[in-house]
Amino acid sequence: MDDDGDMPVRDGTKKPLIGVIDDGTKTVRFVIYEAENSAELASHNLDKTEVTPQEGWCEQDPNEIIHNIRICAETAIAKLPELGYSREDIVTLGITNQRETTIAWDRLTGEPLHPAIAWNDIRTDSTVDAILAKVPDRNKNYLKNVSGLPISPYFSALKMRWLKDNVKAVRKASREKRLLFGTVDSWIIWTLTGGPLGGLHITDVTNASRTLLMNLETLNWDPMLLRLFGIHRDTLPTIKSSSEEYGAVKDGSVLDGITISGILGNQQAALVGQNCMQAGQAKNTYRSGCFLLYNTGTRRVHSTHGLITTLAYKLGPNEPPVYALEGSIAVAGGAMKFLRDNLKLIKDVAHDTEHIAGQVFSTGDVYFVPAFSGLYAPYWRKDARGIICGLTAFTTKNHIIRAALEAVCFQTRDILEAMNKDCGMPLHKLHVDGMMTANSLLMQLQADLIGIPVLKADSQWDMSALGVGAVAGRACGAWGADWWRSQRSRTHTFLPTTTHDDRDARYTKWKMAVQRSLGWATTKKTITMTGQARRNSMLPQHSDHDNLNRAESRRISILEAIDHVENRRNSILEYNFDNKEDSTIAYEELLKYAARKFSIINPSKLPKVEHTILDDKEYFMSKKECDYGLCECCSAEKKVQTNWESIEQIIENDPEIIFDSDNYPIVVERIKDSDVKELLVNGSLKKSVSLNNLTFRKAISEKLLDTP
Repeated sequence: MDDDGDMPVRDGTKKPLIGVIDDGTKTVRFVIYEAENSAELASHNLDKTEVTPQEGWCEQDPNEIIHNIRICAETAIAKLPELGYSREDIVTLGITNQRETTIAWDRLTGEPLHPAIAWNDIRTDSTVDAILAKVPDRNKNYLKNVSGLPISPYFSALKMRWLKDNVKAVRKASREKRLLFGTVDSWIIWTLTGGPLGGLHITDVTNASRTLLMNLETLNWDPMLLRLFGIHRDTLPTIKSSSEEYGAVKDGSVLDGITISGILGNQQAALVGQNCMQAGQAKNTYRSGCFLLYNTGTRRVHSTHGLITTLAYKLGPNEPPVYALEGSIAVAGGAMKFLRDNLKLIKDVAHDTEHIAGQVFSTGDVYFVPAFSGLYAPYWRKDARGIICGLTAFTTKNHIIRAALEAVCFQTRDILEAMNKDCGMPLHKLHVDGMMTANSLLMQLQADLIGIPVLKADSQWDMSALGVGAVAGRACGAWGADWWRSQRSRTHTFLPTTTHDDRDARYTKWKMAVQRSLGWATTKKTITMTGQARRNSMLPQHSDHDNLNRAESRRISILEAIDHVENRRNSILEYNFDNKEDSTIAYEELLKYAARKFSIINPSKLPKVEHTILDDKEYFMSKKECDYGLCECCSAEKKVQTNWESIEQIIENDPEIIFDSDNYPIVVERIKDSDVKELLVNGSLKKSVSLNNLTFRKAISEKLLDTP
């Protein structure tokens, strides 16, 4: 295309273009910016399909995400010629994405092994209990000093663990070293940069900090956390900074050959887009959920009031990391959709919530706590459920709708109160963005209930896309590092109009309503807290042992387990062995390992469990190379001669627990191939059976177990 001055370029001169892939919870967008211009040049978006196979579950199709990205990119780029640009003017790409959403895929085929588990999915409740059972006092905040995060269904490590525990394809891929895990940014980059043919498996610090596996100090995967969650290091992406040139697109699409140079989780991208680049500044994004980030600079603030410590950004490999405190609200815009879809109180979310709620001057003392899937910050109570309280004979739908709007504002105040306590510096103004900020009544209620000015960004700005576009342009030199300092944000300010006493009185009643929402969802801790509830289905059905003592009950349960195997003997003997004697020997050996490939051990005879890194972290962290014989300063005689197993081997060989009919724990250990070899070599088997013929073990275990 000719580069002539008559082209319809906005200011008469052509600038480099930056493309942005914006993957949100509901939509996928592709946005094109002129360098150092906050206005969108061209864009296109498509809705995504969300599937809810069970209550509280939320899944997405990873392949649909990639398909929508390519369609959006083609459509947006097709608009460039009429604006005086071409596809060749796009110098780099930035990627911003929904955080915590987790995908598992096959590194050889490039196919997802399960639908993406969305960030707001709560299926991992039992996995959370299993992890809590391993930490002292079942303290959900035990890992915050390392990762900055509580143990919650919200974060990716729990989703990864659930996939390994419950999806056969994921377990098989893990055993065969074909498994890759990642958040949505990793999946997008790996696919666009070649997939199975050399795709880059990377993520940035902001997304990695949401997994519960990254050490906030080292900015790398933490070995202790990997061990705790049973995640292999090789399945995870390499952690990079948020702004650097990672590699070029190699997928044959319209984006082919363009360099990717910026990655930010969507809320961190909005923080950058709002120009909250100084410590003490904060922004809140109002979408399906709410996400309030407070920039703490290079200082890591470990919250003691229910907030999480996260990475705000790291603008280059050699730049210092910038941290933030974050409060996440699970349900904000989702409450309005609940009023529309479930209660049929409104027809149009954008118009009716403001118009109908504005017809009354207060909620009439009605309070709505939208804890549909539990409460996030600062409570972190997965047992909470939604309630509407304070109803009278005079309550109308107008009051309930207004109460839903106020619930968003009260949850924001909950987070600000916690931030004030953690940082000791009250916030003086709050920057806001997101679709819900179009509701002026909501913004005024927010200012009234937090008592500080609320600054709404220009409605045409998408702060997430703008933020990652700026850091991508910065990495390739197209967007000046000091550009933000020269910009005057276009905002509309909402000032508080209520008294201090009035807002505090309303907030006190909100706290009363929250207390009433807690404890609705309960679980049976004896099984669930150990994470082995699903193993009960693997054991045979037992007769009534109510009148038997514990020892007798335990004896009978083991005998019935053996009978269960006896009943399956015919299935085992269907396999072709060298002769009948071999099959009998194999059957006798199998009886020892009735529960999969495990040997049953009486808990009373177990040796004393040694301390692990989880029990005494300080002891293990204080170890030096000399203690492990890895140094060069000590003589060979003084070096400790120890064969240390890798973390992966330790994970694979960990004992597990099953339960009998009385939920009495039975510790089981894996049988190693080396043990089988020793049996053969020492003649423990009456007649040698070659290891090649032992492939029947896998088939037998599948016959024995109805579930994996």
